[in-house]
Amino acid sequence: MDAITRIKQLGMPRRNNELWTFFPVAKIPAPEFPDACTCSDDFSAENDFAALLPVAQNARTMVQNIADGSEEMAMLKCNNDFGHTVLNIGKNAKVSIEILDNKVMHPICAERFDVNVGEGADVEIFFANPANDLPLTFRHFRITQAAGSNVRFSAIERGNGITRVSIDAFLNAAGASFDARTLNILGGESSSHHRLHIYHNAPETTSTQLSRNLLDGNATASYDGSVIVNADCTKAFSSQLVNTILLSENSSVSVKPVLKIYHDDVECTHGNTVGELDAEQMFYLVSRGIPEKAARKMLMNAFAFDTFAPLPEGPAKKRLLQEI
Repeated sequence: MDAITRIKQLGMPRRNNELWTFFPVAKIPAPEFPDACTCSDDFSAENDFAALLPVAQNARTMVQNIADGSEEMAMLKCNNDFGHTVLNIGKNAKVSIEILDNKVMHPICAERFDVNVGEGADVEIFFANPANDLPLTFRHFRITQAAGSNVRFSAIERGNGITRVSIDAFLNAAGASFDARTLNILGGESSSHHRLHIYHNAPETTSTQLSRNLLDGNATASYDGSVIVNADCTKAFSSQLVNTILLSENSSVSVKPVLKIYHDDVECTHGNTVGELDAEQMFYLVSRGIPEKAARKMLMNAFAFDTFAPLPEGPAKKRLLQEI
């Protein structure tokens, strides 16, 4: 089934669809589709509107093959409303990919990234773009991982519009590891929404999720994270933690952790904290002569910095910490 047929079959996102529970679906403009789909892939199993949209709009597919054992650094930027990128990363390759915004103002922008990671490869995917006024942006990542591969996904999101980042990660062989770290710094009427599905399809696979939010004004954020550990996946490990600091009375966050575990020899955890800046820490800093405004900034910077400090040294860590 091509992407156009499948997206029409699904229809527009609705709040009763669990993939879109927290998203303001009324803000999505009804798209018009081409008469025929240029991509011949089968999308009959795809259920996410945002994952289908770029392909259904006949976004030109960019395919990049990265050779076994090579080291690559690249920047990806979509030059149109819709983009589709396929990355085939070879065995034991070391790859760093930064994703840049398309800043041309359009009612909706949507990108899809299919990332196929070979055995033993080490991959970092990240973005930390300056704040923008794009009204509605979708980014969908479909990541498949072979044995012993490592993928680190990291992002800082700012802006005045509505963004949704969705990830389907498939840990298909022993030793595969996936790490996701995201930071939302939002104010005004902006909102950011993350939806992750992580599939542990092999034993001794690892996934970690850390999401942090600094929300001011009327900003909203949501995090919908699902971990599926399938049968026979012994020694699988998964952790999910969402931390939010609300800087105003009107900001808000919604979090929905989901664990589906079909094996008993696993370790899976999740946690969620929501609060204000720590009053005791504020008192300590102010009592030592630091102005209140500077003290607030110090605490917010420390909260943000700790999101990415554990990353290994490399382009992603350097870029993200520079932005903080």
